[in-house]
Parts: sequence; structure tokens; C-alpha cells
Amino acid sequence: MNNNNLPYLTISIVLIVASIAFFYFLVLPQFEKISALDKEISDLEFKLENTTNYFNDVSYNAEKLAELGWDNVSKKIDANFMDGPFFIHNMEAYFNKLVVRSGLYLNSLSIEGVEESFEVKEGVEDKGTISEINISFDLTGDYNYFLNLLDIFDRQALVIKINSIEIGSVNQGEGYSEQGDIMDSSYLNFKVEGTIPSKK
Repeated sequence: MNNNNLPYLTISIVLIVASIAFFYFLVLPQFEKISALDKEISDLEFKLENTTNYFNDVSYNAEKLAELGWDNVSKKIDANFMDGPFFIHNMEAYFNKLVVRSGLYLNSLSIEGVEESFEVKEGVEDKGTISEINISFDLTGDYNYFLNLLDIFDRQALVIKINSIEIGSVNQGEGYSEQGDIMDSSYLNFKVEGTIPSKK
């Protein structure tokens, strides 16, 4: 090797090493930061899209409720929702009607006691107190009718929270319903416990 070329070779090696070091210590970290920022931007865009879709859905549902006359319907619900001297009587009639619609026999219905209370607030202004009233049903009938009742409960505007369901066989002495109808031997006994809201 010519000694005249040695300085050029040394300079070339130094430049190559410097380029690699420059890329590794300066360019590569910046590239990683850019990649991380791109991922963060993608996540924010995804969240923004989801938030926009959510508010669009809320706006659409609000328009649909307005078209269906929700204000008038909610007034009818409030009549059952509000507590008062006829609350239990109204609830008994209300649930009795639902059970009859399902095709089940209502052996007994109990509405009593306050399980829990919590404040409902919007901003700073106190909007009142919601109490959860205990309800329990003793029902007899076909299993499909019971599923029908649960579906009816689910479609009610009044919130009906089911806490427990017990299913058992009908006792031998229960051959007739309170209405005097003969019960099918395949009928089951259903004990349902739950809560309904009452606004004070």
C-alpha cells in the first residue's frame, strides 16, 4: 500500500465510523421518537373517532326520542316513579298487569322497604334522592312464560333490577291457581327478588 494513500484511508475510516456513530446516537433515537409520536397520534385519532361516533349516536338517539314524544312518555313513567301514598298500590297493579301479560300465575307480590338511597346531582344543584324499593314475586307457570316475563321487564321504561331468581318444582298441593285454573304438571315455581326506584 502506498504511504500517500494512508491518510486518505484513515480519514475514510474515521468518516465511516463517525457516520455510523452519528446515525446510531442521533438519527436512530429521533426515528424512534417519530415512530412513538406517530403511534400516539394514531391512538388520539382513534379516540377522537370513537368519541365523535359516541356523541353522534347520543345525538341521533336524542332526536329519535324527541320524535317518539319522550317528554310525554316520561311524564307517565314519573307517575309510577314518584313516591307517594299510592306508590305501593300503583306498583302492585303495574306488576300484576305485567305478570298477566306474560302468561304466568302470580301467587304473591311483595313491595316493601328501602334497600339503598343515593343522591342524584347535575352539576352543583341537587336533583333529589333515589331510593331502591325491594320487590319479590312468587310465580307459577311454564318456563317459556317466565322468559317472556323477563323480556317484558327488560322492555319497561321503569328500571327493574333483578337480584336473584330461584326455580323449583310446584308442590303437590298447588294444583290450582288463585284464579281457580288447573295448573299443568310441567309448571315450575319461580321466586324472583329485585329492586325498583322511587324518587322522593
